[in-house]
Amino acid sequence: MKTCFFGFGAMLLLAGAAQANVINVQYTGTGAGSNVRIASPSTNGNVFAGQLRPTLSGGTGEAGTYNGNWLTYCTDLSQRVTSSTRAYEVVSLAQLPDSEPMGALKANAIRSIYTAANSSQSRVSTSDNLAAAFQLAIWEIVTDFNPAATGSGLDLTSGSFRATKTDGSALGSGVQSELSWLLSAASLGAGGEELVGLRSGQYQDQILPVAVPAPGAAALASLGVLCLTGRRRGR
Repeated sequence: MKTCFFGFGAMLLLAGAAQANVINVQYTGTGAGSNVRIASPSTNGNVFAGQLRPTLSGGTGEAGTYNGNWLTYCTDLSQRVTSSTRAYEVVSLAQLPDSEPMGALKANAIRSIYTAANSSQSRVSTSDNLAAAFQLAIWEIVTDFNPAATGSGLDLTSGSFRATKTDGSALGSGVQSELSWLLSAASLGAGGEELVGLRSGQYQDQILPVAVPAPGAAALASLGVLCLTGRRRGR
């Protein structure tokens, strides 16, 4: 009887540990950023590039420290977000996106741009140019980062991921200026700021900058359903 009792207790502990890395995520709108046209292996067309506004709730254990309102960026070009509350896993950055995990090298490159931006990309006051450039830099790293290539293969005019204005012309000078230093930082692949991933098998995966305090709820008024894939043409 004692053996059975302890075995059942161990099962309860394991179940609790499994739930500790789950948190509820609800998307309430977009922040700074702009619409662009992208071409990638999974998505083509006009999309929003910039800050996303999720509210996190119901997290326990370590995940409980992330409850609140945040400004995030996504890694996932193949899925969309939803205004309905959904359960996400809290995982390491290298495990994003769920469809094809980026691995340690790309994760370090993304950490490098977070460190270089020094939280400026995660503020309510962030400019549209910086927010758009930051999101585009993340998508470019996830898709094309190659430390063996010139400039680590980071160039939004070539490769598997490309971006322009919505009319097909070159990105504006403001966005390009921000992209220039972000991609230079990414090419170093030096790592840096602590980040975690919010992962779902059905909805768009997000990067959570855990070192940045959650913005106040009053500053994050709901703007409705958001996301890059929610604005695709022909979808």
